[in-house]
Amino acid sequence: MSQPAFWLSKSKFPLNFLRFFLPRKAARASSERASAAMADSSAPTRVMMAVNESSLKGYPHPSISCRAAFDWTLSKLIRSNTGGFHLLFLHVQVPDEDGFDDMDSIYASPEDFHQMKQRDKIRGLHLLEYFVNQCHQLGIKCEAWIRHGDPKEVICSEVKRVHPDLLVVGSRGLGPFQRVFVGTVSEFCVKHAECPVITIKRKANEAPQDPVDD
Repeated sequence: MSQPAFWLSKSKFPLNFLRFFLPRKAARASSERASAAMADSSAPTRVMMAVNESSLKGYPHPSISCRAAFDWTLSKLIRSNTGGFHLLFLHVQVPDEDGFDDMDSIYASPEDFHQMKQRDKIRGLHLLEYFVNQCHQLGIKCEAWIRHGDPKEVICSEVKRVHPDLLVVGSRGLGPFQRVFVGTVSEFCVKHAECPVITIKRKANEAPQDPVDD
């Protein structure tokens, strides 16, 4: 179809002016798209945060790096605009290979597995409670949930499912040699997550003696 002799830019002319030239259906579609754009611009920014437990203190204490990422989000991103953000907290629980260490018998029943799952769920909820309580105190809208599996894979999968505007993850700041043997969730997310990613490195004075710990 050939282009008309004159061309109107919707960014330079009001919708009422466009309706004079455009067919009724096209004008209605233009109006609906403009309304949707206005609604999107007023919607809060949805920020997903991947949080995990401390490897030193265990549940319900958050790791140093994810707590640093949360503090950075509050002080540098949200600031006083508490109504302009919606935080999405994701905690990924890794299958416990040593889950039977605290049991008296090496023989596991279905009830044993059920108890293990319930125990892990409660621990995860207590961890998420730390972040949710702070959000409620500050008046920030939030959601929190738990998934199971490989953290880096699950985080990227949840990003694809939830479609946040931004993903914030903490980083231990490991060197190249350490990353080869340990691997980093933040580095994987930067490469594979289908949304913008911000990694926040923990402060040097908060790093434990073994940098792999968090």
